Formats: sequence, C-alpha cells, structure tokens
Amino acid sequence: MGRPRQFDESGLLDAATELFWSHGFDDTSVEDISRATGVGNGSVYAAYGNKQGLFLAAFERYCERRARFVREVVVAAPGSARVAVRALLQVIIDDCAAQPDRRGCLMLNSIAQLSGRIPEVVTVSTRTTEAMEQGVAERLYPAARLGLGTIDDAAVSAHSANIVVVAQGLIQLSRLGIARTRLGEIADISSQALPSAWADHVVC
Repeated sequence: MGRPRQFDESGLLDAATELFWSHGFDDTSVEDISRATGVGNGSVYAAYGNKQGLFLAAFERYCERRARFVREVVVAAPGSARVAVRALLQVIIDDCAAQPDRRGCLMLNSIAQLSGRIPEVVTVSTRTTEAMEQGVAERLYPAARLGLGTIDDAAVSAHSANIVVVAQGLIQLSRLGIARTRLGEIADISSQALPSAWADHVVC
C-alpha cells in the first residue's frame, strides 16, 4: 500500500488545476504549485513522480467532474428534451463567461496543446466526451420513447454526440470573445435541431 498523503491532496489538485488551466502545462512548474499550496516540492514529486504525473491527476479529476456536471445539468432540467438541451447549452455559455479571461475548458485546451506529447490526454478526453454523450442520451431516451414508442439508438446517440460537439464549440467561440448573444443564438438553433417527433415531449 502507498503511504498516505501528508498534505491536503484535494486542495493541491484544486490549485494545480487552476494553474494549469490559466497558464498551460508548459508555463506552470511544480515550484509554482508548491508556492500556491505550501506543499513542498519533495512531497509533490514523491506523490506524483513528476510534473506530468501531477498534471494527469489534476486533469483526470477535472474531466470526471466535467462529465458529471454535463450529465447532472441535462438530466435535472425540467420540461421537454428540447428545453433540457437549451438549458444545458445556456449553462455552458454562463460558465464560459464566468471564467477568468474566458480561458475555455481545461480538457479542450489540453487536447490542443498536449495531445501529441502526452497520449493520456487523448485517452482521458475521449473517455470524458463519451461520458458526456451518455449523460445527454440518458435525458433523450425517455423523450424518444414517449414520442416514437420505440427507441432508435443510433439517432439518440448521434443527437447526443451533436449536442456535446455544440457545447464544446460554444466554449471555443467564447475563448475567441464571441458575444454571449451570438452564443445564445447558436444554442437556440442547436436545440431546435432535435426531432420534433419526440423532442417536445415532457418527461416527468
């Protein structure tokens, strides 16, 4: 068994996530994280091996939370599937606007910066995207069943994937400084793209 951590691991990973997210992997050092948390370099290296190990621990934790966030928002949204999808996209827009300097999403930023150097980034991001799609599909399946009487798995899966792609696209557009009103218009069009045969059914 590994030795128990002699520091607040959750606090360390929170601080590491913030620094990697705001400054990127290359411009964040273990020393930066040590200064931010008060955890000595030696303790960090003993726990994670190196900066990449620390980054991956923080990255995987961030991605797990992000997938859970998407699922919880869309599943909990009241009303029809169409309304639920619009609510999810609006939460994404609001979250983007609330980020310092519109810094986007740590997962998407890391794919662009690190996928060619750190293969685990692609593995974790693929798994996270699939989990997001599954979360959206969980909300769409009951509506499809009510509207069609049967489930077209391929259609639900494709629409779920499309919604996640739109959400990720909104994040990227936000990073470019696109106005919230424009992002809202894109979200409106995307939510209307769901099949009307089942998208307007209210799931209680």
